[in-house]
Amino acid sequence: IDNKTWYVIISIPIKLGIHFMGSKLMNKEEILKKYKEEGVDEGREHNNQQGDDAGFWGLIFLSLLVMIYQVLMELPFGDIPALLFCFVSIGSFARYKADKDKSHLIRGILTAIACITCLAWYVLDTIL
Repeated sequence: IDNKTWYVIISIPIKLGIHFMGSKLMNKEEILKKYKEEGVDEGREHNNQQGDDAGFWGLIFLSLLVMIYQVLMELPFGDIPALLFCFVSIGSFARYKADKDKSHLIRGILTAIACITCLAWYVLDTIL
């Protein structure tokens, strides 16, 4: 952490009378030691999240192009939507497991049904 960032994190709240980590203020070394012990690097987490977001939107864009191509060329359709619904469904179930928010469970169930439906449609279309 550079001096300017440290000033914003510590000096301004001190002037406002805000205390960190319970009732006492911790110095820079104590805070850095605590973060190292926890093994959390917020900058790295942020960068990973940005990379995941960019990858997700790239996946969506390419999927749309492939689906449009499949429709225009009258090719079997349903494989790409099944993969996308699977992605959303598993992510929703993982979020539900983490925070028990019912909306995640409902989204997981609905997208799992959509995934199975698209996959069945694709398989039936390619077999028959």
